[in-house]
Amino acid sequence: MTEPISTTCPYCGVGCGIRATVAKGAVEISGDPSHPANFGRLCSKGSALGETTDLDGRLLYPEIAGQRVGWDRALDLVADRFGELIAAHGPDSVAFYVSGQLLTEDYYVANKLMKGFIGSGNIDTNSRLCMSSSVAGHKRAFGSDTVPNAYADFEQASLIILTGSNAAWCHPVLYQRIVAARAENGTRVVVIDPRRTQSCDIADLHLPLRSGTDAHLFNGLLAW
Repeated sequence: MTEPISTTCPYCGVGCGIRATVAKGAVEISGDPSHPANFGRLCSKGSALGETTDLDGRLLYPEIAGQRVGWDRALDLVADRFGELIAAHGPDSVAFYVSGQLLTEDYYVANKLMKGFIGSGNIDTNSRLCMSSSVAGHKRAFGSDTVPNAYADFEQASLIILTGSNAAWCHPVLYQRIVAARAENGTRVVVIDPRRTQSCDIADLHLPLRSGTDAHLFNGLLAW
């Protein structure tokens, strides 16, 4: 058994601290009790992280029509198909939708290929899809794309508002902190969501707005 390695769970944005230990060829995962995000707690995904480290079910080499082929043949096929489409319909007939887990250098190369070489602006990422509205709001409100709060605020807050967020399912470790803050400090919880989710179980007030009317609520709060 190796010495535990402190690292971070890669799944959601909570960033829980984990400790990974290699024993008998397998990776054992436990929560890091000293990490300020989760204090040793893990959700079901984080707890099962060790099961994702083996090679079973992974694509380890290129395949065409289910048959293993060499990299040269696979790359030639992709390039030929792209070339045929662009020749017939122009550069805007192709697009890239890339992962939110890429590194900055990977994004640069992908954008260079699509915009600089192919000549199209048709490239988007999960990062922009998820965070573009947040970035715009932070820059207008604070002048920078910087999240202005910290997890420790949960224990200090007298009111927590969940807007369109089912934290009980999506961020269960943080949800546990909200539950604890409510029990220990009397923190009030408001959930703004058209659906009644599990997060509503601890809500002092649930506002089930009709879809598309949330802007009216927020504009009203600004004017109140």
